[in-house]
Formats: sequence, structure tokens, C-alpha cells
Amino acid sequence: MAAELRRRQAWLAALVAVAACVAVFQLPLLAPLRWPLLWFATVVHELGHGLAALALGGHLDRLSLHADGSGVAEYRGAFGDGQVALVAAAGLLAPPLCSMALLLAGRGRRTGHAALAGLGLALLAAGLAWGGNVLTVSFCTVFGLLLIGVAMAGRAAWSQVLCLFLALELGLASLSRADYLFTAEAATASGTMLSDVGQIAAAGGLPFWFWGALIALAGLTLLGVGLLRFMAALR
Repeated sequence: MAAELRRRQAWLAALVAVAACVAVFQLPLLAPLRWPLLWFATVVHELGHGLAALALGGHLDRLSLHADGSGVAEYRGAFGDGQVALVAAAGLLAPPLCSMALLLAGRGRRTGHAALAGLGLALLAAGLAWGGNVLTVSFCTVFGLLLIGVAMAGRAAWSQVLCLFLALELGLASLSRADYLFTAEAATASGTMLSDVGQIAAAGGLPFWFWGALIALAGLTLLGVGLLRFMAALR
């Protein structure tokens, strides 16, 4: 009986999350919500770079989010070519990896609570520790506190829906920005620079489009695992 109840709750949460995603991108009234969701995906991407640099013994100086949805992670370290490639790839894989984690957490209400609280704390800490401009600090603080507030004070059902909604948004962001995987340069508010796959190609050889295709496959695999595991929980 308890297992059947959890399945019904997960189905309902998934349907509400999908409906919310469709509404945000189809209803003009909800169009302003697209910007914070875009910024969220960008912050996750840049955090992927920054945390990978830290894990490899480097330093993360700042994360900068720009109003147009672009961003940059400023890090430094005595990295070899392989480590440069890993840091560049980490940013590209961070959104689908986070999406997979949220899908797995969204299978239950308690795990949804925990995932939102953890994500909120991570955003809050990132903004305060590495925020490189007012937008970055403000967004990470407000969005982080919102997630923590829902996790701490909201109903468990809200946490589960929001967890799945953010998972879907990150997954869609990964797919909608897939063209970035096949360009050698990136134009951002900080200027034109090598794209992530351009950096990987410069560090490891082989054309940038080869690495873009490989990372696209890895990202789709992560999203597929998350969806399959979530669907398995609904049987």
C-alpha cells in the first residue's frame, strides 16, 4: 500500500512538473520566469567548471552571470592538458548530471526535500563565496533561499514537484543549447573566447566537433539514466 501511494504521488508530481514546464514556455504571462531558469542553468554550468578546477587542486576566483544568460568561471591552477580538458568538460556535463540527480531525488517526497535543501545551500554558498557581480550574488542568494524555504517550510509534495520541474528545465536547457557543443568560439558578455569544446580540442587534439559529439552523447546518457530510473520507480 505504501509503495503504491509513493508511485501515485510520483506520477502526480511528474505530471504537474511537465505541465508547469509547458506553461512557462507557452504562456506569455509566465515568460519572465524563463530568465531565472536560464540563469539557473548557466550557474550550474559555471559551477561545474569551478568545482572541477577546485577538485584538481586549482583555485576558483569568481563566477560571473550576465543578464543575457551567458556566464564565465574564472579559475587558475597549474593544469596539464588533460586537466584543462576535464575542467572544460565538467561545465558541459554539470547540467545533465544535476538533472539526473534531481530526477532520482524526485522519486520520493523526502528525497525531494533533501535535494532542494542541498541545491539551495550550494547556490547560496556559491554566490556568497565566488559571486563576481551583483547579478550573480543576488540571483544565487534569492534562488538559493527560495529552494531552502520550500524544502524547510513547504509541503513535501511541493518539494517533489519543484525538484522534478528543475530537473526537466536543466534537461531542456542541455538540449536547447546543444549547438554550443559544435562551435569553436563563444561570444559572451565578457568577450569572445574559446568555447568549452574549443578548449578541449586545443588541449587534447582532434576536432572540436568530435568532442562536442562525445559530450552530447554523454549528456544524453545521463539524462536517459535519470528518466529510466524515475520511470522504473513508477511501475
